[in-house]
Amino acid sequence: MIHYFNPGHETAVLNASKHYHLPTHVAKMQADLAFLPAWYASAGDFVFMETPPPDDFIISCEPFNLRVKPVTPVDFEESGRLQVKLAMSTVDLWGISPQSVYFFEKLNEQCDLSLAIPSWKDEFRFLGSRFASQKLLAALQDRIPGIEPEILPQFVSSIEAIEQQITQRQERLLIKSPYSSSGRGLIWLSPAKLTQSEKQIINGMLKKQKQVSIEKALDKQLDFSMQFEITHTGKTQFVGYSIFQTNNKGAYEKSRLDSQKRLEKDITGFIDKKLLFQTQMTLTEMIQKMVAPYYEGIIGVDMLLYKTDDSYRLHPCVEINMRKNMGYLAIRLVEKYLHPESHGDFIIEYNRESQTTIQKHRQLQKKHPLIIEKERIRSGYFNLCPITDSTNYQAYIVITNYPAS
Repeated sequence: MIHYFNPGHETAVLNASKHYHLPTHVAKMQADLAFLPAWYASAGDFVFMETPPPDDFIISCEPFNLRVKPVTPVDFEESGRLQVKLAMSTVDLWGISPQSVYFFEKLNEQCDLSLAIPSWKDEFRFLGSRFASQKLLAALQDRIPGIEPEILPQFVSSIEAIEQQITQRQERLLIKSPYSSSGRGLIWLSPAKLTQSEKQIINGMLKKQKQVSIEKALDKQLDFSMQFEITHTGKTQFVGYSIFQTNNKGAYEKSRLDSQKRLEKDITGFIDKKLLFQTQMTLTEMIQKMVAPYYEGIIGVDMLLYKTDDSYRLHPCVEINMRKNMGYLAIRLVEKYLHPESHGDFIIEYNRESQTTIQKHRQLQKKHPLIIEKERIRSGYFNLCPITDSTNYQAYIVITNYPAS
């Protein structure tokens, strides 16, 4: 199997063109973090990279017995045993979009290969949007007592409609574009009226996506997700929980690396365990009906816990990620590479200057020396992707091994 990291998936789905050109920051993230799928891949798999990783990085991975080989476009063009094995491989995409499918279709044609490539389906455009998230949330509200009706987003298509909502509701509101991910496309509105800056940003969203959603801004206490997998037999199964952290703009920063038992304990410290399990079972059933007829692979449902005047509440469907995601990766990192007595964080950072990335890398190595026991991290720092003179996006693990709560 050949794994391919293609972030920025939702905007590629919105564009729906096989000739979609990635924004500069997304292309840079894709290049810097191309090796990430190696950490959830199986032994004998390949991970696609535009350029081969440095030898020192490959050496640093040896204690984990990774057995995943990085491959570049040159490997497909050269003859030999590797090329023959690659030619018949199945392609596993981080997220399916017309652009990513076409990339490998071209590779098939140019190098005379027989790669098995996922198919793009028109249904994916709806299922990968906030329209689908709203539909799923509404269904959950019908099935699960205690989910507040006020959290259901509404879609509007004009500035005037938003201003009307502000006047009527007199509460802090949040605007989201229908196709966005990783905290992009979010605007927390000023309580009284739209500022000129907000109007300009929203007009830009409406020009590109025709509609935006508007919803109540919540007093968030905890971000988490449920990860599911739709198997090749079409069955939906629960994979696990992920607790993550975002910055004040809603952009992803890091995921907790910990056992499922401890993550569940933290979540049920806010809400009843029965509510959590009922949500999990109901979502499994609904994803089976709504998504499984069209899609095979990982699907993450982002959720949050928020505080009201007298209690904590569950928002069971903030958005659907019909792709692999950092929460899924965090679960696999714990399963495959974390010592059972350890816990810490999986972090994604952006540095404007590549020299800053190198400096942080060296500082973290010194501050948190890596300790590995039987191919698993006991404590310390480890960078999951190569760091070179041109690296801006950094993905790494820090295990501080403090006592479990």
